[in-house]
Amino acid sequence: MISPDSIINSLEETIILFDKKAKIIFVNKAGEELFQKSLKDILGKRLSQLLKGKEPVSPLIRKTIIEGRSFRGKSVNLNTGQIINIDFNLSPFFENGKTEGAILSISENININEREDHNLDTIDYMLGTIAHEIKNPLGGIKGAAQLLRNKTQDVRIDDYVDMIIRETDRLNSILQDYLVVCKKPSFNPVNIHEVMEKAISIMHAPIQKAGITLKRLYDPSLPQVKGDEGKLLQVFLNIIKNAVESMKKGGGIEISTSPSKELFGDHGRIKRMALISIKDTGKGISEDEIQKIFIPFYTKKKTGTGIGLALSKKIVKDHGGFIKVKSLRNKGTCFHIYLPFEHYG
Repeated sequence: MISPDSIINSLEETIILFDKKAKIIFVNKAGEELFQKSLKDILGKRLSQLLKGKEPVSPLIRKTIIEGRSFRGKSVNLNTGQIINIDFNLSPFFENGKTEGAILSISENININEREDHNLDTIDYMLGTIAHEIKNPLGGIKGAAQLLRNKTQDVRIDDYVDMIIRETDRLNSILQDYLVVCKKPSFNPVNIHEVMEKAISIMHAPIQKAGITLKRLYDPSLPQVKGDEGKLLQVFLNIIKNAVESMKKGGGIEISTSPSKELFGDHGRIKRMALISIKDTGKGISEDEIQKIFIPFYTKKKTGTGIGLALSKKIVKDHGGFIKVKSLRNKGTCFHIYLPFEHYG
């Protein structure tokens, strides 16, 4: 026989049950995901303890319990660590004709950033197709330029031909990066420090040129993660490159690894994740812009494509993880990357 808990845990909406003192006595799986906390860390708390800043829902819980009234809200912003927009229904919970608490249901409205997330698979496929289509004529252009160079002794023409070949190689390299990202992940046990060191090695020259100091704070006991090394390398490269570009002259980058302090629920199990933090002392990102940086093709850079962070977010999501960003204007930015361990209890 199917249990009520199984049905409630299958819902996409967050369902929270409060007792007479407005403390949480039940939350479904969607609620654990919404607050990014385990059931153990949620039970016994008040809603206000799980949220940051002032919000309109918590005060209504008491009114619902005392007055036996229902409340409904549309397009309400909550801060769970990131700003989310929700619709909610709040009703009294009756047992034997008496009010014993309140039931809150929360439906998250998909914001622009998340809507793009849903469309990213299509964009991913489109990018892969376009990259393949462009690579073919690029090969022909490069081949023709090489033949032309072999058939002429004119120095000026040779310079132009060399420029054609050089720019073709540069475009080919960019397209190759897209093709790597567009492939589905191939999961294996991965030492996150080895991948990070490859990314640092690739970015060594621009880091040195910009006069940036690099600090590593690795946890040597960190277990392996379940991942695709090539794709995770792309994520680290994108974020380190953005960090370098955010600092005009000098500054610092700090890269740290550790098990996450937070616990996360997964199919009835409690787990920690690997936490990789990449922090810079650059110009920072405004709160409004943080909501947009993962939108495909959104960029303020003159030469940027606006796809790097969007694809990085998708790669991490494909790995069962997520990215958090904290930033202060003129103080710097920190990207927190959460990835599941290869094995966990």
